[in-house]
Amino acid sequence: GDLHTCAIDDNGVQCWGQDSDGRSTVPAGLVNPVAVAAGVNHTCAIDDNGVQCWGQDGARQSTVPTGLVNPIAVAAGSLITCALDDNGVQCWGSDNYGQSTVPAGLVNPVAVAAGGWHTCALDDNGVQCWGYDRWGQTTVPTDLVNPIALVAGGEHTCAIDDNGLQCWGLIGWGATTVPAGLVNLVGLAAGQLHTCALDDNGVQCWGWNDYGQSTVPASLMFD
Repeated sequence: GDLHTCAIDDNGVQCWGQDSDGRSTVPAGLVNPVAVAAGVNHTCAIDDNGVQCWGQDGARQSTVPTGLVNPIAVAAGSLITCALDDNGVQCWGSDNYGQSTVPAGLVNPVAVAAGGWHTCALDDNGVQCWGYDRWGQTTVPTDLVNPIALVAGGEHTCAIDDNGLQCWGLIGWGATTVPAGLVNLVGLAAGQLHTCALDDNGVQCWGWNDYGQSTVPASLMFD
């Protein structure tokens, strides 16, 4: 998230960090959670009862709409939440830049990502993005080839395709400057102004580093 972090372990969802609005206070009633997403000021999880959200709700980003059917993925952004269910991508919360207005033309979406003020999905046609585009974060590169994963940061977006990793959007802090030498990417995450990837060499991060968020501990690097 912004000032909090969450994980799933054998005991369920655990969150820590800033908790002034309850974003780190996990509800007691979660049953067999399988996914968790930390937004800027709120958190959501998928459990046996569907999508559950807690924390700030000023834009109703934590008010889960009725009608979700078998949700399999959840994404939390600044003041927005999205879920992928049997009906496709559903989003709720702030829509001041159209980030919650899901395009009608998505075909068989398989992934969704929520950024600061923009949202992206992966469907049969590739990566589709909508919302705030001042820095080009929703302007998807035309040379993506068979993308298989994507993430949305505060003002940037990244996707893994046949050519490796491509990022687009705000360039001033280096979050979109993909380092050379990434080998066999298997994981990807984006923060406000930094990006991290998991490959054969371990965890690699780049972008804003004023608080050490892009300085990977040596213990996470493989021999």
